[in-house]
Amino acid sequence: MLACSPPVSGAHHDLYEIEAVSKQLFNLLKEAGIETEGLFLNADAGFDSAKFRSLCAKM
Repeated sequence: MLACSPPVSGAHHDLYEIEAVSKQLFNLLKEAGIETEGLFLNADAGFDSAKFRSLCAKM
């Protein structure tokens, strides 16, 4: 595991604040000098959204 987000209350769906959390994770990787080019995300279908895929492609 390279990065991990903080736990989120069970009252929220998988995509709750996904953009903000993802940006934090990408920044942690960048600060650690870990290249994100070519990395893949193994997540369940609950994380599949056009917005999230676009964010991952940008990062």
